[in-house]
Amino acid sequence: MKGRKDIGKDLSTFHERGNRLFEDVLSDCGVVSNETVSWYPRVDVYETDNEFVVKAELPGITDKDVEIRVEDNILVIKGYRVLYSEAIKKPGKYHRLECSCGLFQRSFLIPETVDTENINATIKDGVLKIVLPKKHIKSRHIPIE
Repeated sequence: MKGRKDIGKDLSTFHERGNRLFEDVLSDCGVVSNETVSWYPRVDVYETDNEFVVKAELPGITDKDVEIRVEDNILVIKGYRVLYSEAIKKPGKYHRLECSCGLFQRSFLIPETVDTENINATIKDGVLKIVLPKKHIKSRHIPIE
């Protein structure tokens, strides 16, 4: 019988495999480059009346380490995180390295209702926040002649 830790590990592995499958499909379509992705940051995506918001956990990442672009209604978040020991050049013997490092990338299909000209992004305390405003579509009354 599996314990809680084993089930959590299985779900995490399933999630990572799903991400890789999705990235493979996008890669085959030419949207995502064929560089080897080392890890996938966890994200939350939610919607309000006026916008969609993507929040990605990127501890240790600065704005210089990440690239965000939109191509054919696909939002791509890509970057690189160096291994902590490489970044600070501290000598020593590490006994465990669990923090993800290397190339990361996530891609999301965005609705056509997103105003791609006004997307903005901020990064604070290791959280990347991308706000995708919705287009304001005005309705008008059409008289019948």
